[in-house]
Amino acid sequence: MKFKAKPKLSAMQQLEEEPFNEFGLIKDYLDEEGYVHGWYVDGYIVGKMLEANEEYCDLEFWCPIDKSTLAAIGVDDGQ
Repeated sequence: MKFKAKPKLSAMQQLEEEPFNEFGLIKDYLDEEGYVHGWYVDGYIVGKMLEANEEYCDLEFWCPIDKSTLAAIGVDDGQ
């Protein structure tokens, strides 16, 4: 199941204060209404898995979200 949500205000404020922090790429993933789309995991919307091994996993992106804006948008399309 895929979801959409708005980024947590603290992440967006941090982005405004320091544009090249760990949330710098979030802007690239926001839709026209300010939502980020992906999979919901414990308070975050995350992108697809890029790489994984026994020691770590590398996600396309991760974004802390405002849970009150979380909405299911459909089934996983397999990407």
